[in-house]
Amino acid sequence: MDKGRVEKIFPSYFKYFEMPAAAREQEIEVYRACPTRKLERESFLNTYEQNGFRNSVQSNTDDPQEYCVSTYFRLNDIKRFVVIDSKYQPPWALAKGRTSCRWGLSCKTSDWKPKFKGSHVDYWLYKKAEPWKEFELTDYAYEHKNETISRGR
Repeated sequence: MDKGRVEKIFPSYFKYFEMPAAAREQEIEVYRACPTRKLERESFLNTYEQNGFRNSVQSNTDDPQEYCVSTYFRLNDIKRFVVIDSKYQPPWALAKGRTSCRWGLSCKTSDWKPKFKGSHVDYWLYKKAEPWKEFELTDYAYEHKNETISRGR
């Protein structure tokens, strides 16, 4: 993907990093923790925006993960994530859906970080993206019982 195209479709702060080669327009079934308990923009902010347009203390400005929306293809990893990240302390809601070429680029973190073993999916959103339109709120207990998208992955 050429740099000119990225600057036209992604937010201006995407110039701070280089997109991983594995990132592409694709659909991956994923879960997302929604801190507002609603399917809305505020529940789908990337890390950089959640931090008030600042990088996390422990990260580098050029780290692509600072600018992605965190999603997971295994349910147990989303549960672990919300326990670790204080922004997601109860109450939070579970959303189930998919990444979409309509809203941005995505890839499994393990596709560009070979030593990574979790089910994290990086989702870099275009300007004015509305990814919540590809999701629905769901019940954690129901998903856990049925393992609806993580079985066999």
